[in-house]
Amino acid sequence: MTHEHDIPRVEVRRPRWWLRALGVTLVLTAAAARHAWYMDYWVHYRLLTVLWTVTFAAVGLQWLLSWLERPYTVTPEQQAGLDRLKVTVTVPVYNEAPEIVDRTVYSLLTQARLPERVQVVDDGSAVDYTEVKTWWEQHHDPRVDFSWVGKPNGGKKSAHALTFRGDHTADIFITVDSDTCLEHNAIREGLKPFADHRVQSVAGIELAANHSQSLLVKLKSVNTLVWQFITCSAQNVAGGNVLVNRGTFALYRADLIHDTVDAYVGETFFGHPVMLGDDSMLTTFALGRGRAVQQPTAACFAMYPETFSHTMRQWIRWMRGSSVRNVWRIRYLPVWSWGWWFTVLPTWWFFAFVALLGAVIVDWRHARGFAISVLYVGAVWGWLVAVRMFAIRRSDQRWLDRLEAYFLVPFAMAWMTVVLRPIRLYGIATCFRQGWVTRESRIEVITS
Repeated sequence: MTHEHDIPRVEVRRPRWWLRALGVTLVLTAAAARHAWYMDYWVHYRLLTVLWTVTFAAVGLQWLLSWLERPYTVTPEQQAGLDRLKVTVTVPVYNEAPEIVDRTVYSLLTQARLPERVQVVDDGSAVDYTEVKTWWEQHHDPRVDFSWVGKPNGGKKSAHALTFRGDHTADIFITVDSDTCLEHNAIREGLKPFADHRVQSVAGIELAANHSQSLLVKLKSVNTLVWQFITCSAQNVAGGNVLVNRGTFALYRADLIHDTVDAYVGETFFGHPVMLGDDSMLTTFALGRGRAVQQPTAACFAMYPETFSHTMRQWIRWMRGSSVRNVWRIRYLPVWSWGWWFTVLPTWWFFAFVALLGAVIVDWRHARGFAISVLYVGAVWGWLVAVRMFAIRRSDQRWLDRLEAYFLVPFAMAWMTVVLRPIRLYGIATCFRQGWVTRESRIEVITS
């Protein structure tokens, strides 16, 4: 174990105005032509086509909003205020590969803007971290208060709470997953939105550290990137209503955390303790008090599942957590807020899609041509919409890598549509099953 790691650098580029105009024109023209043709040719499915047209109009609106996103910037006076903030980072660890945890700690202690405190919380792992723990306790930057503590297994929320409750001097809490390393400027960039007193939480941009490891990783990487730069960007532009500050790397005002930590740990759903959905719950608390935003220039690199089994278990865990969270958002967020509508509409789209899929399967003899046309027209639509992917430039990727990711967009959308979305139904049906589902008793990802 070297305790030194080569972490890529990230650059966010703004597209030229003519490229934005061309993209908007192409997408709107393609969408209008697609649905006009559908309603004229597929008379048998005119009602379904109308529903799809409404859905795509809403998706198109999100896409248009996403082009308006700009990274937060600050004045020298605001930067001086941010420099005075005390920042505490909490890193929950559970059966993670030691070399990956080592890279995570390395990235935190070599930041351009160092945090004042870093605490690693071992949540009852079966893995021996003695070497990593001892090395960093002896070699960490003296300007950072570094500690490594252990506790019985209780889930990520309880691990976070140990740090939250034990630090009453922090101004900002940062949550970082144990399989995630931060880009060199991540903390400095992630703090900038807090110059606006209305901002309660900030989501960093999540990229795949092992992006070239397998086709599964590549598909997930593409879907995550498109989701962040379209859906989350639109939510950010719409008054700071990002629904999920990814747990891989997120920042919160400490007074928000201190006021809600008991509810965070003690959450129940119809009498059942809720251990999942930690990041989305903290974001919901933030939306209840102010704005939850996204900072495109604050990047992190997470390890994505490399096997089908691990991918499925992670997805089911996320769907269980999101099922509970959607209920809370609909119940507690104001009906007039963007956050409420960004919850209700996608929920309606999901069940409408399930109904459409069922209708096509039942009536396959007549629907076969319709389904095939949806696939190839949808591929073109996906390529047009996903142009925003090129806003991100990584130092460890060549232009061929970016082109390959762009080529995979239709396949990633098909993977999401045909495989992952139906499995969401299982996640909803089993949402009372909480607790760690991945890495329950062993290390699952060891690539570093």
